[in-house]
Amino acid sequence: MDVSALLTKYDMPVPRYTSYPTAVHFNHNVSQNEYANWLGALSTDKPVSLYVHIPFCHILCHYCGCHTKVVNSYNPVKAYVQTLVKEIHLVGKKMTGTVSISQMHFGGGSPNLLEAEDLKDILDALKQYFSFDENTAIALEADPRLLDEKKIDGLIQNGVTRISLGVQDFDPKVQEAVNRIQPFKKIKECVQSLRNAGIEQLNFDLMIGLPLQTVKSIEKNVELAVSLSPDRFAVFAYAHVPWMKKQQKLLEKYPMPETRERFDMVACVKRGLEASGYQAIGIDHFAKKEDSLFQHLEHKTLRRNFQGYTDDQAESIISFGLSSITSFRGAYVQNTTDAPTYRSSIEAGAFPITRGVVLGDEDIVRRSVIEQIMCGYKTDVSVYPELQQTLKEFQEDGLIDIDGSCISITKEGWPFARIVASSFDGYFEPKEGQHARAV
Repeated sequence: MDVSALLTKYDMPVPRYTSYPTAVHFNHNVSQNEYANWLGALSTDKPVSLYVHIPFCHILCHYCGCHTKVVNSYNPVKAYVQTLVKEIHLVGKKMTGTVSISQMHFGGGSPNLLEAEDLKDILDALKQYFSFDENTAIALEADPRLLDEKKIDGLIQNGVTRISLGVQDFDPKVQEAVNRIQPFKKIKECVQSLRNAGIEQLNFDLMIGLPLQTVKSIEKNVELAVSLSPDRFAVFAYAHVPWMKKQQKLLEKYPMPETRERFDMVACVKRGLEASGYQAIGIDHFAKKEDSLFQHLEHKTLRRNFQGYTDDQAESIISFGLSSITSFRGAYVQNTTDAPTYRSSIEAGAFPITRGVVLGDEDIVRRSVIEQIMCGYKTDVSVYPELQQTLKEFQEDGLIDIDGSCISITKEGWPFARIVASSFDGYFEPKEGQHARAV
């Protein structure tokens, strides 16, 4: 089947599968006691990951789909940090011992809004309950417009080892349309300053499908990005959901790429990055061959979680802050997205959790199968005979190869990996407005 026919058939809303079940299937049945018991059951022999959400920005990007708020002064950020530290103590006191940390991630929003002393307060609180050592990776998402030498010094002092720069697009016209002005010169200066300060591990976030983007402009973006030689790329497709994020309505006055052009943009990125020595990691990440992501891909130990593709092998992710999601082997628990509720719950000594889901045995099996498809492009399907006809159709369309009880996604099927994964999703119903489109 040719590309146009595949796009017509398969371009539908499907999950990104950073969890299973996905967040739209979380319910409100997780109790305070259950969460406390799961925290208390964490083993001191197994490392966990940590995630801290900083839901603030200084300017609102019109494409943004994150839980974030624009602030004109630092006071709300300072107050939030104080509440966040209380949440850390609330969680930590339910644990039965000091748990070691494999990785921790500051996401947002714009975590580099934090002043160095507030970042230190957060880390100091965490270190009362979690064990950090010289091998603990600390990653932080950063808005290049907020990075200067003072900020970078603060990151170094607090042990940050990896920075993910929100680059998105280098084209001045696109930047103006999406309300994110940051010239290439600024990005280059940030990269040089970070490396001069000793932070060598750099990731660039790029986007395709934004207003005014073309395949030619994407090709130029890749060329400029590669010239700065980051270790990794995360390349995300813009999801237009103005019913959820009202500011996205502002983008509708501009021409936006249609499905085929978006598809060609993804192919352009992949072609350009691979020609420059980067290896495709799953559906939307790329890494140099000496990077740990590629090593874990090679050794079939690549994982996928709410931060995307990761080399982190921790079974649990303990998360803090508004909207953050904690992941255990058998459950997910999400904090409220409402700031007053978050604050009042913690002040009352209660976890600010609002929903979650407990996984059954079948969920755990399906999660493993979906992760294998998303990370390694192959899995054993012997336990799903009811999908035989669906898989045969995928095979006929050239998306997968079938070898006995194993399936593997073909080179042509790579852009449709989420479609294949969704066939193993016991909850999935293709509804507009719930998920980003497959292409």
